[in-house]
Amino acid sequence: MKFYKNLPSLLLLSFLISCGDNTTTSPIKDITSIAINESNISVYATGSKVLTSTVYYNDGSTKNGSADMVWDNNGSSVIGTTTALIYPVMNGGDANVTIDYSSKFGDSKLVHVKKLISINYSDLNISDIGTPQVIYFNGNFENNETNVTMQRNLTWSVDSNATINEVNASQLTLTVDYNVTSIKLTTTLFEYTENSISFEHIFY
Repeated sequence: MKFYKNLPSLLLLSFLISCGDNTTTSPIKDITSIAINESNISVYATGSKVLTSTVYYNDGSTKNGSADMVWDNNGSSVIGTTTALIYPVMNGGDANVTIDYSSKFGDSKLVHVKKLISINYSDLNISDIGTPQVIYFNGNFENNETNVTMQRNLTWSVDSNATINEVNASQLTLTVDYNVTSIKLTTTLFEYTENSISFEHIFY
């Protein structure tokens, strides 16, 4: 009997050749379009909104493409963008937000910023000196929208008769420092920008 030293290698080669005819490669999926999912987009002047987008492929499949897109506000003075997050930089107005993928595919949607008209406050007992008091507030916006929580873009200040201890999206804690007849609270939207606007309220 003859012993073939390379027999294992020959058998492996024969197996690979026989299997080679049956191998297939996955077809490449081509992008056909991309789209911003939301329509009729609006955002409060004191808020923000996260948008989403979809990538469409030639085989009918889709995927969430928000992180893969270049989001742009097209130089707008009304909104800003950070990836898929849009945020107002002006109290009211319209702007376009766009997405782009590899400079080949894109989409654009109109964004409306809802204007802040006034702010509602709960009462303050100005005779309660030295005790932190919680004041609840909410916004009145265009089209008679009321009781809106205000999350961002606001700066709060008070005259020398009181101290603001803490502020969040719907309440502030304020301490009356002296025995006074009134305290003026000022709320500024987009402070330190050319779009700055202030709202004043006097507690008696």
